Amino acid sequence: MVYESTKTWIETLELTIETRVLADLALGLAARYDEKGETSTAGELRKTLNELRAMVGAVEKVDPLEQLLTR
Repeated sequence: MVYESTKTWIETLELTIETRVLADLALGLAARYDEKGETSTAGELRKTLNELRAMVGAVEKVDPLEQLLTR
């Protein structure tokens, strides 16, 4: 679930080689979170997505974990 929402958001971005590496890292973290549900992974995923958002200049804040936390 987190992986899919993260992937969907990343696909909307125009990535450079540098930001592609960060995007791949975020996808790996999202997949790990879906698999294991570790809170440390969730924290790293959020930091990675915020850094990626800042690097690409995305205005929209993305938090794939938000839906899970509001349940």
